[in-house]
Amino acid sequence: MNTAERKNQSNQPHKNNESHSEDYVLHVHMPNKSFKSIVFNKDETVFHIIRKTVEEFGKDGQPPPSIQRYACRMLNVITKEVLWLARTTSMDKVLSHILSPGCSNVDCPNNDPMKAELAESKDTHQGRRSVTTGVWRVELRVRYVPHKIQDLFDEDKTTCFYFFDQVKDDYIQSNITSVDADVAVQLCCLGIRHYFKNITLKAPDKKQHIDYIEKEIGFKCFIPQSVISTTKPKNLKKMIQVGYKKVYNYNDIEYLTKFFDLLKNFFITDFEQFSVTLSSAWNISGILHVGPHIGISYQTHPQASLRNVAQFKDVVAIKTCALPKEKSSNDLELQNLKCNCQKIKTQIKISASNIAEDLIITCNGVNTAESIADLIDGYCRLLSRDLGFTVWERETNVVKSSTKSSNAVQDDLDSSSPTKSKPMLTDDYAEIGLLEGEGDYSTPTVRNYELDRSQIVLSAKIGVGQFGDVYVGTYTVPISAKAKNKRPEGALNNSDAKYTVMQVAVKTCKANEDPEKTENFLAEAYIMQKFHHPHIIRLIGICSIMPIWIVMELAQLGELRAYLKANSERLTHGTLLQYCYQLSTALSYLESKKFVHRDIAARNVLVSSPTCVKLADFGLSRWVSDQSYYHSTPTVALPIKWMSPESINFRRFTTASDVWMFGVCIWEILMLGVKPFQGVKNSDVITKLENGERLPLPPNCPPRLYSLMSQCWAYEPLKRPNFKRIKETLEEILSEDDMNSTETLRRENRRLAGVSWIGTEDSDIPPLKPSRTVNDTDLPNILNTSEENRSVAQTYIIAQNPAVLARLMMENQKRGINPAAYTTPASVFNTLARSY
Repeated sequence: MNTAERKNQSNQPHKNNESHSEDYVLHVHMPNKSFKSIVFNKDETVFHIIRKTVEEFGKDGQPPPSIQRYACRMLNVITKEVLWLARTTSMDKVLSHILSPGCSNVDCPNNDPMKAELAESKDTHQGRRSVTTGVWRVELRVRYVPHKIQDLFDEDKTTCFYFFDQVKDDYIQSNITSVDADVAVQLCCLGIRHYFKNITLKAPDKKQHIDYIEKEIGFKCFIPQSVISTTKPKNLKKMIQVGYKKVYNYNDIEYLTKFFDLLKNFFITDFEQFSVTLSSAWNISGILHVGPHIGISYQTHPQASLRNVAQFKDVVAIKTCALPKEKSSNDLELQNLKCNCQKIKTQIKISASNIAEDLIITCNGVNTAESIADLIDGYCRLLSRDLGFTVWERETNVVKSSTKSSNAVQDDLDSSSPTKSKPMLTDDYAEIGLLEGEGDYSTPTVRNYELDRSQIVLSAKIGVGQFGDVYVGTYTVPISAKAKNKRPEGALNNSDAKYTVMQVAVKTCKANEDPEKTENFLAEAYIMQKFHHPHIIRLIGICSIMPIWIVMELAQLGELRAYLKANSERLTHGTLLQYCYQLSTALSYLESKKFVHRDIAARNVLVSSPTCVKLADFGLSRWVSDQSYYHSTPTVALPIKWMSPESINFRRFTTASDVWMFGVCIWEILMLGVKPFQGVKNSDVITKLENGERLPLPPNCPPRLYSLMSQCWAYEPLKRPNFKRIKETLEEILSEDDMNSTETLRRENRRLAGVSWIGTEDSDIPPLKPSRTVNDTDLPNILNTSEENRSVAQTYIIAQNPAVLARLMMENQKRGINPAAYTTPASVFNTLARSY
């Protein structure tokens, strides 16, 4: 079938449906952060979207490519979950899933079409309804990759170049830290050569191309950020210039072949893998590999050798269906859940001519099974060269049938007649015990944080953020009978006990069409959903339909810095130490999760009650592994006066840099909200830090605490303590302060009791004790003792080195203590020690 015939067939149904179905506009995203607006109606399928998008390539002056290798997927910008769309999937289901996201399965029966109708009617453009994607966005991908890049280049150059851009973007976004710098530079040069592939006129100076890329586009689009952050800009540019001269005269197939040959050594481009269970007479947990080179293969564990099962040319049929779930007491609780798609066991039966028995694969969730079936079916269709060819017998109502069987459990218990079950692939397989708890590469199980916007009421605006305003509001949650006694924190009492009303904080995002801004805004919610700690602000949920909202726990007393300033007169020293200790427990928790906060400051700590503070604002937080660290992009605004030297100089962020920032945060708390380095320019902070200057000793700061702060401010990151040690030290300091406070209170009570015992002036005054006669030999000892006590210092300052000690001595001259007294050696008479 030629292109013209396909185009006429695709346009004819579209015209016939215009009078019966309303048109919509969907943004289909492509590599290089571009997208195309595609007009469709609900009666069409995903196949029509693929064809219309691919045909748009011909309007750019390029020959229209074949659509055999293309597929559509949906990407969750929060969880990064990938959901491949089968070509036969109705756009009505896709539309309702995008506009009312709940479960990650398109065919989930709980996707509310009424919410989709309300959402889609808000945004119209030229008489068509514009589909504004929130959490899920649709992408066009080359999924069915070639055996050799040379074959794809000879077959379809447009698809070959599209595949190159797709793989390059995936490689850049993965930000691989193990890639060698020389290899990364070579790949960068080949990518720049591809960018200028359409320029026929040779440049007199090849540096012009490099200068243009650096100024107009940026090297970050061609080389991973991990390499950019660890290489000096001048050296990196020179390396790119030298490498670009070597590849400048490459023709198209030469630079394409070179690029994929280099990349295949550390980045997967030619197959997909899934965690499944292979079933025959027993269950074998393993990893399924599907690709043009290996066909259908599997391995029992990552270190095992790959075993081939079948080639695509041998596949005769593919069937998918859901397995019935065994009845149990827990099944009665399924009616209270939104859906059960992630728990559905799904079978794939693959019949091939080269194997005597059918290959049976069991998957966790519907999405994984359909993704595997669609992938194998696409490769088989590619071999047949027929767009209508398929070997997949798809069961379109897998979830609905499974849901019905789950809802019928109660009826089975009440009646003696058995429920009619859907016939399965094989009767024998239904009796095989299935392995529980297997992982899934493509469908991670996460809690559904989607909220109903109608249950949230905004009131007063309490702040302004980078992406929008912050409001205080109320969230009304219907509760069941079991949950009546388990009210969430912050909930208001209700006599009816049918719903719970809780106060919340709502972050809003200004409506815009920029997907990158949307992803950055939702990144904070993606991070917060991983944390559950009493001193970390809790995420309640999100509203992913425009305008996007992030709903969080409300801290009634606001941010810590403003609270310290407003209540400086009545805050005790013990309360300030308690705040420091609570934050250390939260940061120790983040350290165990391998997260760096990157913005620890009093302004990002919220006061839930006078005795409880909670860490907040995870907009800059990132996950780091044991061997790597996070490098910030140069365009991100960062808090210089709170940052460590390595973070200022190299944009390097680790747990050690968080420790430095926490030391500054402790200083803020003890100074009752005073900002660090006031009056100092941001550009001058690093000079002071490298010269050994640190923040001064706060008033009434215990020497042991300032010693801990000084350790947090060590120039070398490896010399700083970790948060576990900081938490333990602060706990000891807090316990010691409590004991001192108790002893001081006991002495004061004794003094008051003595005064009350003396009574009024008219009362009888008891006689004084007879004084001991002082001998002449005792006078020198008494005088020497008094002079010694007067010369001993009562407070000691601990510093990193003599230079810092001298500076602290000058700053504390107003305390009325002779600076020379600080040099007096410590002894048992002027040192308080406590053992734990």
